[in-house]
Amino acid sequence: MKENVKEKKNSVKERLFSGKEIDISIIFIAIFLSVFCLVFVYSALAFEEGASKTIFNVLTLKSSDRTLFKTLIYIVLGIVGMLVLALANVKGFKQKFPLVMSVLSNPMLYYIVTCGMFVFIEIMKHVGADVGGENEKTAIVGGGWLLKANGAYRWIRIPGLNISFQPSEIAKFLLIICFAIIIYNAGMSLKYIRGILLYLFIAGIPAFFIYEFSSDMSSAIVMFGILFIMMFVAAPNLKKSLIITAAMVIAVILLFTGLIAINHGKEESDIHPYQAKRLLAWLYPEDYPASADQTNQALYAIGSGGYLGEGIGNSMQKIKKLPEAQNDMIFALICEELGFAGGLIVILLYFVLIFRMYMIAQNTDNLLERMIVVGVIAHVGLQVIINICVVTRLFPNTGIPLPLISSGGSSILFMYLELGLVLNIGKSIVRK
Repeated sequence: MKENVKEKKNSVKERLFSGKEIDISIIFIAIFLSVFCLVFVYSALAFEEGASKTIFNVLTLKSSDRTLFKTLIYIVLGIVGMLVLALANVKGFKQKFPLVMSVLSNPMLYYIVTCGMFVFIEIMKHVGADVGGENEKTAIVGGGWLLKANGAYRWIRIPGLNISFQPSEIAKFLLIICFAIIIYNAGMSLKYIRGILLYLFIAGIPAFFIYEFSSDMSSAIVMFGILFIMMFVAAPNLKKSLIITAAMVIAVILLFTGLIAINHGKEESDIHPYQAKRLLAWLYPEDYPASADQTNQALYAIGSGGYLGEGIGNSMQKIKKLPEAQNDMIFALICEELGFAGGLIVILLYFVLIFRMYMIAQNTDNLLERMIVVGVIAHVGLQVIINICVVTRLFPNTGIPLPLISSGGSSILFMYLELGLVLNIGKSIVRK
């Protein structure tokens, strides 16, 4: 009797969680990239003489140690979340929790939550007044619910807990699932131009909310880019997809040309909006030295690294010269301390990660699952390309983190969760 009960429990466990056929290489690469994150985030901040702060009223750490500690916590949480999603057996959960899984299969849930976060930001922006922040560049606003930094409202803050998160990172995770379901349910509607335009309109609303309500244009571009790539891959009519793509590229070029023509020749302080200032600093760095300084310092860092680098911890540009060395500019720091060889290793790791996910997408028969993997590939690929191109001044400056390496709890955590979805889908591949 006891043996039957044990067997029954084990069968339920096997239905809910299964570790068979998980792609270990994806887990290994993700963790290896996080090791880069810990090493170079600490390297970027260790020289600062920040004031000591108390964590949970137990640990008193220097500012750099505190940032490293928080980053490590998010990495651990991300790895745990990735493994939980990877091991979950979707069929088992559908059998045991049909109502919950039915709700989770509704794309409106993800869409409403995403748009709701940015509507909340817009409402709270008009509540209360600035009450100070962690330094002179940040302020707590919206009755303590928002963190404003450099004029952007990119963080929602939980008062009393001193915890903040970036809703744009959550939005990427939610909308990849949302639009994978939409594409799955769309049938052949993406075969026609009106179906493509309707899809792009629906995709454009949350991207517009991200830009307009949180002043985060870079995340809006990446978000729309992810959803556009998913549509492009899913659309059965390549000719019509290319026509739409060409029209959008021409529109963007005309917009940027107009911004440059209107603002070129003005003083830096008179240029509006700030996107025009970044474009002009990219095209004419000698005319706009203040706006081009961050990218120039990144290039100096890469150049001084040579082939083998200055050694870990020996960067000179990070010392009050390279802004955001632990965030958007961490690739420049890697190149300075590990040289061309270190930068090449990082790029190869991303290439192998994307290739492994591509193989999963290629061998998945289910359209819904394939679109989720395509969305994650697009997310990783776009952010890697944009970040490295910004650091090397191939693109105008934008605030896009390097996946799993740049400091930032929300981006690390939700990137791991996306990889967990990919690993779960990879288990369903029939290997011959």
